[in-house]
Formats: sequence, C-alpha cells, structure tokens
Amino acid sequence: MSKTTTPLTNNWTFARASDKDSTFRPVASVPTEIFLDLLAHKLIPDPFQQQNEIDVQWVGEEDWIYRVSFPSPACTKAMTRTDIVFEGLDTYATVTLNGREILHAENMFTPYRVDVTGTLHECGENELTIVFESAFLRGKKVQEKWPDFYWGSWNGDASRLVVRKAQYHYVCHRSSE
Repeated sequence: MSKTTTPLTNNWTFARASDKDSTFRPVASVPTEIFLDLLAHKLIPDPFQQQNEIDVQWVGEEDWIYRVSFPSPACTKAMTRTDIVFEGLDTYATVTLNGREILHAENMFTPYRVDVTGTLHECGENELTIVFESAFLRGKKVQEKWPDFYWGSWNGDASRLVVRKAQYHYVCHRSSE
C-alpha cells in the first residue's frame, strides 16, 4: 500500500479567541508559537528586551485560534484512509475539522494520529481549526480544585506543576499571592 504525505505547514492564520471580531492574521511558518506570530505583526513589543516581558504576560492568559484550509487529498468515491498527524500541540488544544471535533489534547509531549477519513470533504476545501486554551489559566483551575495540597514549588507559580507542558515556557507570572 502506498502512502502519501501532505504537510499542512502553509497558509495558517491566527486570532485571539476571546475577540469574535479579531482579524485572522497570517502565520509565517509552522511550527510556531503565539509570541512569534504577534511579534511578526508588531502587535507586542519584544519580550526579550528591557522589561517588556511584564507587558506581554496577557498573551499567555488568552486562548488563541489557529486555522488552515487545504484541499481533499483525493477526490474519489473510494477515499483511502487519511490521518492527520500532530507531532506536538501546546498542551490544551481542541482540534476541529470541517466543524467537527476530532481531538482534545491535554499534554504537550504526546504526539497524536487521528483518522479523519469520514470527516474530510470528498472533494474541495477542508478547514482545520485548533483552539489553544491558556495553559496558565487551566493550571490555575486544576490547582484550585486541590486547595489543601502542598504544591512544593519554590521557583515560580505552582500552577505550572499540574500542566504537562515544557517548564521553560513559564515566566514569572503576576500573582495574587
């Protein structure tokens, strides 16, 4: 059986999920991350200069939508099995294809393979959408469920301990503690 691979690395756009009127802007390349995309569009100052890191913490406290349209891999009545492979999704991600949820991820370190044969349009364009929830806020919610637990964090916000995400992504967030 022959296998065809179609990379979905071009023509992605992104927007802030909380703003229904938000403009979808092009993404330069995939894989990516929101700070790079916002910097490319001059929507935030460079967080690595001066004290800008403090001014852009709101970015990690927002949900973001990424989407791409792509043609069906085969316009035939007898479409063969088609999988979408995600080599990495940044933690809390809900993936829809043509309006139907195909994956809900909660672990940055897990690759996923999803059979989408029955979800693809037989011919024409398909739309893949990924909503990335704020890992920082989700971690806070999980931590709040266990108020009596000692989290034992000595370097930064303890909510990061409940999230399966690269720890270097966390910065010194504002804290109400």
